[in-house]
Amino acid sequence: MKKVTIITMQLKTPGGIERFVTTLANMFASDFEVELVSNYGKAEDKLAFPVSPKVKTTFLTPVQPAEVSMKNLITSFKWHKIPKEIARRKEIYDTKDKVFDEFFKNLKTDFIITDRAEYNCLVSKFYASDAVKIATDHNYHQNSQHYIEELMDSIKGFNYLVVATDELKKDYEKLTAVKCIQINNPLDAIPTKKSDLKNKNLISVGRFVPEKDFETLVDIMAKVHEKDKDTHLTIIGDGVTLPSVREKVKTLGLEKVISLPGFLTQKEIEKYYYDSSLFVMTSITEAFGLVLAEAMSYGLPCIAFARASGARAQIKNDVGVLIPNANTDQMAAKIIELLNDKNKLQSFQKAINKTIDSYDQEQIQKEWHKIVY
Repeated sequence: MKKVTIITMQLKTPGGIERFVTTLANMFASDFEVELVSNYGKAEDKLAFPVSPKVKTTFLTPVQPAEVSMKNLITSFKWHKIPKEIARRKEIYDTKDKVFDEFFKNLKTDFIITDRAEYNCLVSKFYASDAVKIATDHNYHQNSQHYIEELMDSIKGFNYLVVATDELKKDYEKLTAVKCIQINNPLDAIPTKKSDLKNKNLISVGRFVPEKDFETLVDIMAKVHEKDKDTHLTIIGDGVTLPSVREKVKTLGLEKVISLPGFLTQKEIEKYYYDSSLFVMTSITEAFGLVLAEAMSYGLPCIAFARASGARAQIKNDVGVLIPNANTDQMAAKIIELLNDKNKLQSFQKAINKTIDSYDQEQIQKEWHKIVY
């Protein structure tokens, strides 16, 4: 049996990349020997997403180092701490090189899949084998020349670069000899039951990080509720910006209008999808919104800012609405309009039901088997 090795940063945080690599590993486990390699973590850790018992999980470094922003040290005039931070980062990089060098010395695999540029570089540096090397990328470049150049340099010597949208495929295939392939990120499952779209409830799901811009979503909900008192928003997830979002909800007096339950399991989230009529995304950047696909799998129309490339790729006129220029007034008005137009929501849901199979694991597996065979 051929072996697939998937390399990721960590498996504890419930983010989109963590869900992607876990789903991918579980998907391959029916046909391949699979090893899911986590840079950080311990075997006894509770993982964010369930891993099949057929998948071998390997953890290389027990503790993930805390992030320290060099920019914040500079802007807060803590210059005396910069040399120490530089030394700390060097130690992190040296440790990472060491553990991966040791791991790759003993690795025998047929396919190796990475999920970010830093691991592409480590594969190129330490793994001199004829295994098929497949890079995947999960960020939108935001037209950053630095990001694009870093990614293109990291995939030299790789066989494939897999991205989730046609937009990214077109951007990258002009810049590299590596074959670029577009494959949707798979959903764990597509439920047969759909939302009845009866309630004026909104839902958003994601990590509480700056790029999700949940603070702006709170502002939008304030405008929506001012016009329609029957509306309610639930934002599900956890992360560094959750405290500031909670504080903003409290400051605006919206505690009964906006619920923030924190991190929930997939089973726990399900009831919120069924009780909602619209999924809202305010992300600044999103290479591929797996939560958009998930929401649509429950029959929910979606509304999002067009600034996120994933939203542009996934939300067409027949399954939801894109709001240009991050216009909060326009989004609030459109939300109110849709929540009061059941026929429009139902027409979106019918269109979703016709296209949602494009995220089905069986179909995605066929696409991956064209390169992993």
